[in-house]
Amino acid sequence: MSDQFPPAPWDLAFERFRELDAWWSGNTVELNDIYSHRRATHTVGGRQYSGGVVGTLTKWFLGQPIDPDEKRMIMHVPFAADICTLSSDLLFAEEPNVFFRNPDKTPDPAKEYTHPAQDRLEQIIGTDEAHAELMLGGEFGAALGGTYWAVAWDPAVADHVFPKAYAADLAIPEFRYGRLASVKLWTEYHDGNQVFRLIEEHQPGTIEYTLFKGTAKTLGSPVPIGSRPETAHYEQLRNPSDVLVSIDGPGKLPESVKIGTGSSRLAVTYMANARPVIDWRKQGQLAHLGRSDLDGNQDLLDKLDQTWSSMMRDMENGQGRLVVPEHFLDVGSKPGDGASFDTYRQVFAGVNTLGGSGQTSDSQITVAQFAIRVEEHFKIIEEVSRTIASRAGYSAAHLGLDATRGLKTATQVQADLSDSERTRDKKALFARAALARWSVAALEIDKAVFGGPELGDMSRLPDVEFAPVSQADPEKTARTLQMLDAARAASRKEIVRALHPEWTEREIQDEADLIMREQGYGAPDPATFTGDDEV
Repeated sequence: MSDQFPPAPWDLAFERFRELDAWWSGNTVELNDIYSHRRATHTVGGRQYSGGVVGTLTKWFLGQPIDPDEKRMIMHVPFAADICTLSSDLLFAEEPNVFFRNPDKTPDPAKEYTHPAQDRLEQIIGTDEAHAELMLGGEFGAALGGTYWAVAWDPAVADHVFPKAYAADLAIPEFRYGRLASVKLWTEYHDGNQVFRLIEEHQPGTIEYTLFKGTAKTLGSPVPIGSRPETAHYEQLRNPSDVLVSIDGPGKLPESVKIGTGSSRLAVTYMANARPVIDWRKQGQLAHLGRSDLDGNQDLLDKLDQTWSSMMRDMENGQGRLVVPEHFLDVGSKPGDGASFDTYRQVFAGVNTLGGSGQTSDSQITVAQFAIRVEEHFKIIEEVSRTIASRAGYSAAHLGLDATRGLKTATQVQADLSDSERTRDKKALFARAALARWSVAALEIDKAVFGGPELGDMSRLPDVEFAPVSQADPEKTARTLQMLDAARAASRKEIVRALHPEWTEREIQDEADLIMREQGYGAPDPATFTGDDEV
């Protein structure tokens, strides 16, 4: 690995990650620094220009130069964070169901199928901690374009493996034909200007841990992994050959700790948020990275902050100001105290003024009151927000932009959410594939580390099902099923399955049989009834 960190061509990607992360976190200081250096090539008369002999005037609000004596109003709207949270909620607000499907195409409803590894899989991924990690990973992906799911374990904290999410700006992957082949993940520890990075190099079947000491821009040199208290426990993972080396000569102990995982699979999977990143599609390895929900919306997010800041500036300017003659001011007793005006004073001593005859004191006091253009600003904010939501693929209703548009029927509400649901379904394609691969690797590593019964057939990946985003209108569903039944276009079992998609095959069959018996379809033929038949 190059001492430059991150190495080329990933420095290009990490510069984009820095920008996306600043929008996600709402760090306006970071955004001003990014855009002041990137957008402008020179300044004329206090205005930034980009390129050419004169260039074009840059239109970005953030990054414009500010005079040190100017108190410019800069307010941030956390709309980017709202979009990332919504994306994660749509996928992972309800825990996904990960299960091994019966390989038999015609399963017997009377016999429930359970894969030998199903119970252990539910212990691994069916916990509240795992669900919370999935939520975190969903937000990572929406903000930075993708999430790396690693299989983690530590007998001191859990008796099974568990998922750990890494954001895209903590990984350097290697893709082959768009599939993740290996990856370097890391965790940073800052100590002044020094940066310690624990690099986890994942290859199929192995993980190598190395602690580096460098700076924000360089990787630096390897140091003993026990140099930091946060990484000292990795020494316990050393294999017996390393222990023998340390006995013969402590100085010969390798800096890295390399272990086998007990699985021939990669212990990390990559979940892209969306694809492609359009301006990276010809950039080699970068072409396989996922696209952020914020990518392409940065200019609109900038205008949203500009409009919100303008409205807040109007609010400040709209606070009434009194303009009074100089002789109304109270001058301090000492030089440098300045002058002030007491707005609660009730009586002013008679003075000779330059005012016209008959002009009273109150007529010499004027009020400066600027209008607060709330309605105009709100209209701009709403339209810009709608455009951002639409370009990111989300329904305005899901972001609260339709809250004031009156009551709607259930059918109308479901239609309003269709954009978000369509986007969520596309993201679920990447999520299902990543979680299915992760689950099999996790089970195999868990068996190697913690033991337990045999896993059974691991050649087939489990299925991953996500809960529906919005509930269908019950009245509409009932009418549809009634028409199917009247047309004899669906069996009783299929109608029950459509009404209760979350039920097992056994529950569906039992309900269908009960309905048939209640309607008399299961009654014996009176002409042949002997009394010995079961009813």
